[in-house]
This record gives sequence, structure tokens and C-alpha cells, in this order.
Amino acid sequence: MRAERVTGPVSYHGEGPVWWERWQQLRFVDMFAGDVLTLDGDQVTRVNVGSPIAAVVRPRMGGGAIVARERDLAISNFDDLSDLAGFVTLTADEQMRSNDGCCDPDGGFWIGTLEYGFRAGAGTLYQLDAGSLRARPVVSELSISNGIGWSPDSSVMYLNDSGTGITWAFDYDPVEGLTHRRVFAEPADDGLPDGLCVDVEGGVWTARWGAGRVQRYDASGTLDAVVELPPSQVSACCFGGPNLDRLYITTSRENLPADAEPEAGSLYSFKPGVTGLPVACFAG
Repeated sequence: MRAERVTGPVSYHGEGPVWWERWQQLRFVDMFAGDVLTLDGDQVTRVNVGSPIAAVVRPRMGGGAIVARERDLAISNFDDLSDLAGFVTLTADEQMRSNDGCCDPDGGFWIGTLEYGFRAGAGTLYQLDAGSLRARPVVSELSISNGIGWSPDSSVMYLNDSGTGITWAFDYDPVEGLTHRRVFAEPADDGLPDGLCVDVEGGVWTARWGAGRVQRYDASGTLDAVVELPPSQVSACCFGGPNLDRLYITTSRENLPADAEPEAGSLYSFKPGVTGLPVACFAG
């Protein structure tokens, strides 16, 4: 199976795609430009978030968005992000930065970190409850905390650690938190797990950085589908469109020579024959 290109190379490092019913548009980030990008028809517009890093954007339940920036979280009341302002500091350590994140089914926001030097075990996964002004560490000693998602019944949380190549699964409870950590998908010889999303059947779709594809694992962790792309650095994926029946896929040209992989940085899509779950919103 092969994805189709939706745009030209609009980002240096595309990441974190998200579709929300209210927006009726796809948004994603050009991470190292510090920009949030919006796909509007066949055009892409961008808004700078006031930071060297725009790690991820997710909608707020009442409108607006939450944005993870280099070392803090920012919030907006307006969908156009015109009033975006920082409100929670994640870390003061200049060697650390935010990476991927998303919202849980109960309205909290989760965000992972990594060290600029990619030191093994330096990353942490944080959770910010709605109404809180302090993100609490939940999973420590990660190398590159990356894609996060929940099963359709919200009982399982998945987490990619790109540094180790492992996809973890945890039992999830809104009161008890994360328990019973176990390996969901083992490291592979080709590519690293980056962003992920989950479909209505419980399938986990994982972007494979360096391998030029997205892989689907069924709920038991068995690989059962592969979608190929021309760029090797496939970074993240989400379900979108009015019926949530299209898989949108971001790519990157980070550290590539100028004449290599001319389609890298483009946005792709694919209709996999299964629909995705509606995006969870931040309740704060």
C-alpha cells in the first residue's frame, strides 16, 4: 500500500498532525521553525508560536488550543492562536526540550521530553491535569519520548520511545494512572517508532522514522499492514477528514542533504479502510 502526496515540501520537520471536528481542518507543526501549520484546501498557512520549538498542538474542549513549546506549555482561547501565551514551565534545563504529546480521554495533556544530545534515559513523560499549573512526571528514563495514544475503550495507553525502538503499553485508569508496563512492539532492524495513532478497531498505526513507512499493529501487537512513502523520515500520523477515514502522515527532511529526497517535508494521506478515533481535547 502506498500513500499519496497532499502537499509539496512545506515543512523542514513536520510532526504532530491533528484533526478536530470544530476546526474541520488538519493542523500539524514544523517543529524546528516554531510554527503551527494548517491545511486549508490545497494551501498551507502557518503561525509562529513564539519559541524555537513547536512540538505539538492539540485542541481545547471549549475552543482554542494548547501548544507544547521548547520548554513550556502555551494556551490560546482562540482557534487562530492569536492570544497564545505560556502558562506552565516544563523544565529550566537548556539541554532539554519538548517532543511529542497529546490529550488523554479524561481531558489531561501529556507531553514527553528529550535531551538535545539524545542521552539515553534523559527523557520524561509528563501529565498536566485540567486546572493544574504544574505538569507532573509520570514515566522517567525514556530516551526519546514520542508518540502516545489510547485504545478505543481507554483502558490501554501506548507510548513510543524512539531512542530504544520500543513501543510500550500500560494499563490506564484516570484515578490509578499508569500500571502494568509491558512491551507492545519490539525494536526492529529498520526504522524507529515515531508518532502513533489508534483506530476504532484498536489497531496502532506507527510512523517508522528512517524506514519510509507507517505500520499497523493489531491490538495483540501483531504487524498486519504497511503503508509506504517516498521519504525515509516518516514522523507522525493521525486520522482526519469529516468521517475520520483518512490517515494523514507527516514527513521530515531533518539533516538530509539539499538534493536528497525532494518530497521529504511533504504531507501525505491514505485511506486505510478503517476509521480513527475522535481527537481527545484538553479540558483546561
